Amino acid sequence: MDKNWCVLLIAILREKPCTREQAIELYDKGKFAKNRKKSKEDLEDMVKLREFLSLKEIAEIYGSSESTVCQLINKFKKKKIAPCQEHNN
Repeated sequence: MDKNWCVLLIAILREKPCTREQAIELYDKGKFAKNRKKSKEDLEDMVKLREFLSLKEIAEIYGSSESTVCQLINKFKKKKIAPCQEHNN
């Protein structure tokens, strides 16, 4: 079976939800890497998901704890705001 189809099935049929990157990692290595650094795209997605999902739901998707997700979102928002403030001064 084609790798893309296998990854799609992993993402869909897995008991706990996972991202496509996590599904690829499961397909290739058979497990998740611990303390994997989140990409900028993942962080942007977390911020968008936070508008309609709880921290617990986002944490389940990314295989992290609620507190980790909260910290990542807050850090990302602060970094996003900081460059704009520099232009105003």
